[in-house]
Amino acid sequence: MSTSPSSAAADSHQSASADSLRARLGLVIPVLGASGGVGVSVVAAALSDALQLAGYSVLLADTAGPVRSGLGRAARADGPVVRVPDPVARVRFSWRAQALVGRVEDPGRTRSVAPSLWWLPGDRRVQATVVDVAGDAWELASDVRLGAGRWLGLAACPLLVLRPTVPGLVQAEQVLARLEPWVLRRLIPSIGHLVVVGARRWPARVAATAGTRVSAMRESAVFLPHDREIATGGITADVTPDKIRTALSPLLRQWRATGWLPPPQAHRRPS
Repeated sequence: MSTSPSSAAADSHQSASADSLRARLGLVIPVLGASGGVGVSVVAAALSDALQLAGYSVLLADTAGPVRSGLGRAARADGPVVRVPDPVARVRFSWRAQALVGRVEDPGRTRSVAPSLWWLPGDRRVQATVVDVAGDAWELASDVRLGAGRWLGLAACPLLVLRPTVPGLVQAEQVLARLEPWVLRRLIPSIGHLVVVGARRWPARVAATAGTRVSAMRESAVFLPHDREIATGGITADVTPDKIRTALSPLLRQWRATGWLPPPQAHRRPS
């Protein structure tokens, strides 16, 4: 089957080397959900806020699309829709304070949610890219070489978000098991941390049900306390509450200590 010139150009752009993508995207931090509706967008927005307040230039990449997105109101005003080399793919760029927000407009197309240079307009570079990975990680883990799963191949520190419930731990255990073959094949890194939304510690009865893989990560889990306004109103253009950003600050310190995050050199948004 022959390939059209436009499709060939899109594939060429999409297949930029991992090194060239990392040079533009900086530290790639995919945020996955052990199941749907666990608070992935809250974690992604709060992490983006924490990074930019620490002085880093940030891209917040939303792979969910307009209907399913938890970041639909993350910017005060929608920016332009940019046509990318794929004839029907679109990315809408906006600003969340100093962080660039890229929201895919056609999530049904596998190529449009995968990492590529489409996610940064022009020759822009950032120091960190926080990816709100659409859907739940169970489906993504069936083949991480496709679609949004490809963000894991660029990552140093993917995060898995779950709820502090018995079903939440079961779902997380299953996702970790499903990702394990890809980790063993060295196609993706191990999940860096569990992020538990809606609690300050493990409930005793819940922690006792943890499987082998979750148990090994239990001590390093990060807890985001419940916030009533976000729980009822979702993520808006307002900065996420300090108590949530503070809960994520140990991750930033760890990433700086490992050298994954260089000294901040924030780029101001164009006027």
